[in-house]
Amino acid sequence: MSDKYKFTDADKAFVSKAEQYCAASEQCRTSVKEKLLAWGADRELAGRIVEYLVANEYIDEARYCRIYCESKLHLQKWGRIKINYMLRNKRIDNRIIANALQEIDSTQYTETLRSLAESKMRTLHDSDPVKLRSKLSSFLASHGFEMSEIQTVVQNIGINND
Repeated sequence: MSDKYKFTDADKAFVSKAEQYCAASEQCRTSVKEKLLAWGADRELAGRIVEYLVANEYIDEARYCRIYCESKLHLQKWGRIKINYMLRNKRIDNRIIANALQEIDSTQYTETLRSLAESKMRTLHDSDPVKLRSKLSSFLASHGFEMSEIQTVVQNIGINND
């Protein structure tokens, strides 16, 4: 550790624990700081440890955002709006978030939205096509997809106006 990051022996236990936490899975500054505080570190020490972790590339928020976007899209089937909202709650810089959201493959994004819509359609039971479209659109919007994307998918999913 450089002179800039001098830690006492007691503090080194927090540093080591935080290093292990970051090595196990990607983390952002906010989650690491919250974890340090939960472990009993004071705010000043938690801030210094987070600085140290960033300087030593244990924390890289751009990398974190890319992985977060990919996993939330594929595993939770979240859209860009919800992903953006959740990353902002983690106090990540807007430019980093915007770059990560732009890296989402549009074909995969549309396929995820279509797959989610088809899956939800199998659970909806309403004879009124207007109500079906409304329920489906609301569901997809709650997952954070853009209304323009939702409208395209809902039109193509084939809800009959019988």
